[in-house]
Amino acid sequence: MSESSKQNESGCESDPCAKPDAGTAPTIFEQVWTMQERLNQVARSPSNPTPATNEFPEWHSKILERLTKTILKPILKLKPRGTVNWRNYGKMIGLFERYKTFITHDVVRMFEKEGLDKITDQQWEQLEPLLGLDQLRERMPALLGRPVADDEPLENLIDEALGRQFQHLDNLKSDAFRFLALQSPKTTSLFFKGMAEGYNCFLDVEGGYVGDRGRTRLYLDFLVHRMEIEKYRQTATGKSRHDLQNWVIHETGIRIPADPEWFDHYCDEIWLRMKGVGRKRNGPIL
Repeated sequence: MSESSKQNESGCESDPCAKPDAGTAPTIFEQVWTMQERLNQVARSPSNPTPATNEFPEWHSKILERLTKTILKPILKLKPRGTVNWRNYGKMIGLFERYKTFITHDVVRMFEKEGLDKITDQQWEQLEPLLGLDQLRERMPALLGRPVADDEPLENLIDEALGRQFQHLDNLKSDAFRFLALQSPKTTSLFFKGMAEGYNCFLDVEGGYVGDRGRTRLYLDFLVHRMEIEKYRQTATGKSRHDLQNWVIHETGIRIPADPEWFDHYCDEIWLRMKGVGRKRNGPIL
């Protein structure tokens, strides 16, 4: 758990498991699944994304669009179009390998760094209703392609799903090397050069995002707190951006400067406006 979620601006510690409206708010699984679907829509057509719906506020969609132009840009460039590009082919295989490393090594390290490995049983009991584990279980038959018994531990199902995914990626790599064995030395060199580039095109060796312009963590924090921010924005009639800025700092724990002018520029960048108050957007800041 990040320090920003443990401590507010005044320095008072808060319970990271305590969330408002836990019984009615969408679970973490629902939010991540919905966000992924929207990100897929934006990524498929980054220059002409589908309009935002009530489920996706405009500022939420603008953040996703900006991610396609920064940390996701190297991945979107790899979209196959007709003739095989062996360098890009290698990049895709390298990217797959980095993903496997992330799951098997980085996730454990990140959990330990954030202190999530020290969460007590009582805290897990508080977190479980928010995670949406039942909803995850409901999707397991489709993910695994087989019936799932009620008494099968969810941990085992997740391990099986990851195992199948890893096996699929290994099969793709094996196919690539079989095709590569029939190619010229020049083509083979391009593939391996691309593979090395692909391994670090999204995540670096420390697990950080490549292409991050200093905004990525802030974008992700706002996406994580999307429901809370949008609820405040829609219900805080007569409130200004400055009011929103103070609320974000003290209620969400997101670390942002207290400078109103900085926050105005940030809101202009993601097209975040308050209802009837605050300056009009001037368009994104590149």
